[in-house]
Amino acid sequence: MRLSKRIYALADNVIDGDSIADIGTDHGYVPMLLMKHGRSPHVIMSDISEGSLAKAKETFAACQLTDKVSDTDFRVGDGLQTIKAYEVDELIIAGLGGHTIKSILAEDENKSRSFKRLVLQPRKHSGTLRYYLYTHGWDIEREILAEEGKFACEIIVAVPSESEGRDAAYPEDDIRWKYPAGIVAADPELALNRIRWKLGSLAEQKSNLSSSETEHKAVLEKIEEDQGYLIKLEEKAVNALKTF
Repeated sequence: MRLSKRIYALADNVIDGDSIADIGTDHGYVPMLLMKHGRSPHVIMSDISEGSLAKAKETFAACQLTDKVSDTDFRVGDGLQTIKAYEVDELIIAGLGGHTIKSILAEDENKSRSFKRLVLQPRKHSGTLRYYLYTHGWDIEREILAEEGKFACEIIVAVPSESEGRDAAYPEDDIRWKYPAGIVAADPELALNRIRWKLGSLAEQKSNLSSSETEHKAVLEKIEEDQGYLIKLEEKAVNALKTF
């Protein structure tokens, strides 16, 4: 069984000895790794699809781990509806969009905050998710970048903050939520690739709009502002690589 660096990174960021619930588990690869290496005493695998959950059961059978779990550890349902508050230490929600992860956490915020740690991996709209976490009582403890094919996947580890709600210093659509300074420390090389891709995208967008500067003045100003931020972040990534 060949697993991606993303799967290993998700498992690596669970604290040894913590119980977990993997929401949207699909093949159940992360819970399998945690049980196989004795890192988690209890795993719950939940998915809205009976078919996906069947794949998780096949994974555990193929790895000869069926004696480590029971039928009740495989649960069909939507979001957090399949688990109780405080039932596990950590939640893993990976491979879904940032808006979807936000909706899962927001559906029952008291239940969400009953877990001591979140390991989240949004496929897209990570900025929206970071904004939600910050304004709804979570501190981002760690940022991770992990390769999967040609993509650099973002993993966000969050813990409950002392404040259940706080105002953000900048709006949800600000580029600093999508490209926080912490991604440079996560992996300078992968971060640099992401930053340069975005700079290229902004340059193309700016070129397409420049033919009618008056009509798109506000948009062009925002692009230039974003470019300025990313250029500084690019410099940090380059300098970080020089230290290796």
